[in-house]
Amino acid sequence: MKQFLIFLIFLLSIGESQAQTLIMGTVKDAKAKPVIGASISIKDSYDGTSTDSLGNFSFKSSESGEILVLFSAIGFGIDSVKIVLTGAALNLNLVLKEKLNALNAVTITAGSFEASDSKKGVVLSSLDVATTAGAVADVYAALQTLPGTQPASGESGLFVRGGAATETNTYFDGLLVKNPFNTQLPDIASRGRFSPFMFKGTTFSAGGYSAVYGQALSSALILESKDLPEKTTTDISLMTVGGGLDQTIRFKNSALSFGGSYINLKPAYSVFKQATDWNHEPTSAGGTITYKLKVAKTGMLKSYTEYSKSDVSLNTADLNTQSKSFFSNGNKNLYTNLSYQDYIGNDWKINTGFSASNNSDNGEQAINNYGRTDRLIQAKATVTKYIGQLSTIKFGSDFLSSHRDESWNGLSRAYNDRLTSAYVESDIFLSNDLVARVGLRAEHSSFLNQNNVAPRVSLAYKTGKGSQVSFAYGEFFQNPDDQYLVQTNQLDFQKATHYMANFQKMKDGQTFRIEAYYKKYNDLVKSAPNLNNKGYGYAKGIDLFWRDKKTFNGVDYWISYSYLDTKRDFSNYPSAVTPEFGAKHSLNIVYKQFFSKLKSYVGATYSIASGRPFYNPNATAFMSDKTKPYQNLSINVSYLTSVFGKYTVIYASVSNLPGFKNVYGYHYSNDGQFRESVQPPALRNIFLGMFITIGDNTYKN
Repeated sequence: MKQFLIFLIFLLSIGESQAQTLIMGTVKDAKAKPVIGASISIKDSYDGTSTDSLGNFSFKSSESGEILVLFSAIGFGIDSVKIVLTGAALNLNLVLKEKLNALNAVTITAGSFEASDSKKGVVLSSLDVATTAGAVADVYAALQTLPGTQPASGESGLFVRGGAATETNTYFDGLLVKNPFNTQLPDIASRGRFSPFMFKGTTFSAGGYSAVYGQALSSALILESKDLPEKTTTDISLMTVGGGLDQTIRFKNSALSFGGSYINLKPAYSVFKQATDWNHEPTSAGGTITYKLKVAKTGMLKSYTEYSKSDVSLNTADLNTQSKSFFSNGNKNLYTNLSYQDYIGNDWKINTGFSASNNSDNGEQAINNYGRTDRLIQAKATVTKYIGQLSTIKFGSDFLSSHRDESWNGLSRAYNDRLTSAYVESDIFLSNDLVARVGLRAEHSSFLNQNNVAPRVSLAYKTGKGSQVSFAYGEFFQNPDDQYLVQTNQLDFQKATHYMANFQKMKDGQTFRIEAYYKKYNDLVKSAPNLNNKGYGYAKGIDLFWRDKKTFNGVDYWISYSYLDTKRDFSNYPSAVTPEFGAKHSLNIVYKQFFSKLKSYVGATYSIASGRPFYNPNATAFMSDKTKPYQNLSINVSYLTSVFGKYTVIYASVSNLPGFKNVYGYHYSNDGQFRESVQPPALRNIFLGMFITIGDNTYKN
């Protein structure tokens, strides 16, 4: 919870002092011409504004002492200046220089949402993830408010543009994360394992992603961890679901962080009636250790290790016998990641990484004992050559060794695969207004004894100030799911082909995107009448996104809408139909407002999606029935105060405030006479927490 506390501290510190300092001035370019719509802000604060038609700006801040003022504009670089706030008005004459043409050049946006302060396609930052009502600082839940995604129902993961959850993969500093979610339970979605505040950059690609990454048919979530922290801190979290303690020690050129947490959901679940018949409510304990070292001037070494253990049991309905069936799960997860990057001279950059993970589930299902273990080891290296001022060519290779074994009442089966990949990709700037990205990825699976070659091409053209169009095409391959690979090696890679066209306009705190896409699936795995690669399908649709941080003072909101038309024949389907995770319409409205005088923040998220198909054995057509539309309205409130002179944040959130009775689908008995709805464990979830930081005394009474 350390990072969650830090975000609230920055978020609410805008109201920490009654004194207000007036900061005003002008922003001009190197030719002394005024820069219109330039953004000026104080680092780690929400104080700031934009320049008017004459390049002038003014705003007030309650900060004091030495601070860093950041200023930037579309078509220019990001610059900064240190100033000291004493309460007296300041007049600044700022100059934006086009030191790097890349900062004024077009970027490829087809299929991709960038979420990094250093990139021009900013859509969701770490703060956005944590302040989105209903997400409770979960990266995956926040991403479900973006176009192209759908609310997760009874399955963990991201459902992107007609793809199953298994077709979206997560990458941590360039390396694949095999098990990014907490304990998996029947018909219940799990949270992601990682805090958003571990990362300085997030790229969510709904399709057409880089050739540097593979093994994802639909989508890639690419997370880049932060560098050295600024200071030594101790963070304490006290919550209705448990608690945690984290310690960060900053040295001159390195930093060490370690901490642990304990979560017990029984007290929280006892407040509201549960639809789930819990036998042992979820409990978990774990710890993390992170070490970062700055090597020479440009090198950065990062190490991250996390271990967690969780237990849960519940009773599910056995519709065939009209009785209860016991289910339990004990999960142990160990994940470690080591990465190093450095510049060699002025024209070369190297990125290397190594990761290892071991995830085991053991428990009881009815009267049967089961076990499952996933292991993954990856090594990867990428070299980038800078050509001129803009263009680059990168090439590299990665090696994945994956293993799964399953047991059932003493019987066992397993598989081992070594996936070797090589890739090359080049960004070719034909001008500041036109760029092409051409890539090629090749893979070989030892277990399948199969090869694939995947070409990928993107093109972007700047149509005006802050606006551009992008196009993308690519082929993507993925191994069959582990549940099939433990049964046979007589399968081939699954394949998806993506086509996308995108228009984006960003100006003065406002972003508009519209994107059309078409995906074609081939060689999907079918399990009936036997395991084969005869599955196929398609997905097509339109995504819309509008974000506005300008129109209303202190208000930030966005609206996303997705239209999806998809059918596929895979798994045990007898024909091509819309799958159970394919909602035709999805709409999200996210609203955030900051009250500096009250030292508080309020957010709300409303989501609605059309009904999803489900299998009814009594229906005349397969998957012809649909659930009722999904709805959810969530809110959160934060208040900044002080305990013994230390930063303290009191936080509360409620998901599904009106108590919408959402149904995700139905289970039927074998004879079709009895059925049970799949629904959330409770109509509402309430979270309360108090977070204290020791070592950062920015806030004082």
